[in-house]
Amino acid sequence: MGIFFKKMSEKETKNWKKGCVVGFYAFLIALFINQIYYNFFNSYFLSNFSVFWIGLISAFAWSFILNVKSVKRKGK
Repeated sequence: MGIFFKKMSEKETKNWKKGCVVGFYAFLIALFINQIYYNFFNSYFLSNFSVFWIGLISAFAWSFILNVKSVKRKGK
């Protein structure tokens, strides 16, 4: 797999794990909001597609933010 992807450092691996946790909680919050909205208005607030992307983007975004912060700290 070294041909297509670079090997992640230990810090990047830790940041990705933290991003996964944030993404999981974003999934839970989006699903909770969607269910509460359904209980009150009998229609869904978010589509399944948007719930999926909310969780996925939040995981990648948080991982990216943590990686950028650690590179900036390393450079100082």
